[in-house]
Amino acid sequence: MAAVAGTEPGVTGDEAFMRLALAAARRAALAGEPPIGACLVRDGAVIATAANAVIAELDITAHAEVMLIREACRRGRTLDLSGTVLYSTVEPCAMCQAASHYAGIGEIVYAASLADMQALTGGELGVTVAGPAMRGGCLRTEALSLLRAWAGGRSA
Repeated sequence: MAAVAGTEPGVTGDEAFMRLALAAARRAALAGEPPIGACLVRDGAVIATAANAVIAELDITAHAEVMLIREACRRGRTLDLSGTVLYSTVEPCAMCQAASHYAGIGEIVYAASLADMQALTGGELGVTVAGPAMRGGCLRTEALSLLRAWAGGRSA
């Protein structure tokens, strides 16, 4: 594989793409954001890079990986990111893992683990999340009716 534009000579593959994610993380840190960056690649070509923007966007879901998926979908005018590899400077949280799954991303390569981040900050979420209490079944029939109508119009 050839060197990736914008990286050091001789740096290829995973390291080159992770360096692009690290550059995005540095930009995030300079902007006062958590220093997390991401890079999305298909067939050796960079599709997009992004950084955390939770503070600037006042959006708790504006993690680097989610921002990356949004940008890649807009650029490609698609919801299907199959065949891509996501590089993230920190292991994606459960929300970002789910978003990656729904986007069809085939592989995630990360640098630091969530455990690493939690050891430094004491507050980052691991894979097991004790979230809000949940209650189901409120107006279930009406919701199922909408879902049936929507699913009925889709090809199997």
